[in-house]
Amino acid sequence: MLSINKKLWSFNFGCLIAGSFGWLVSVGATAPVPEVLHPHPMFIIDYYSGLVTGCSAFMLTALAIIVMGKGFKICTSEHTFWLMLPSLSFLALTTISAFEFLPSMLYAAIPSLVLVIVAAVSCRLARKKSTKQTAII
Repeated sequence: MLSINKKLWSFNFGCLIAGSFGWLVSVGATAPVPEVLHPHPMFIIDYYSGLVTGCSAFMLTALAIIVMGKGFKICTSEHTFWLMLPSLSFLALTTISAFEFLPSMLYAAIPSLVLVIVAAVSCRLARKKSTKQTAII
């Protein structure tokens, strides 16, 4: 079995998630609008692209977390800092250099970071619960 550096791979998956933000914003902006929403132009203008961006960011992050857990045996709670560092750095860089792009970037970043935090906390609680049950037995 190959030994992998879990910090490095957490950072790599974090870079994958952070790098996808710009692509997901462009996917959300160019997504076709269903005909059901055509009678509501204000919703389409204000929220539709952000909704598509957020949902696609959520799905991509969930896929990355599943691949981390199943393929590389890395739990998100092991190195949460290295997983979130690229995303937070990319948001800081966007804030400094392209402030007008920040709101659309946050549509992708917030669902992604919330999912990473929830997965890390749930993984940590599951591990603590199994450790507690093992100590009782």
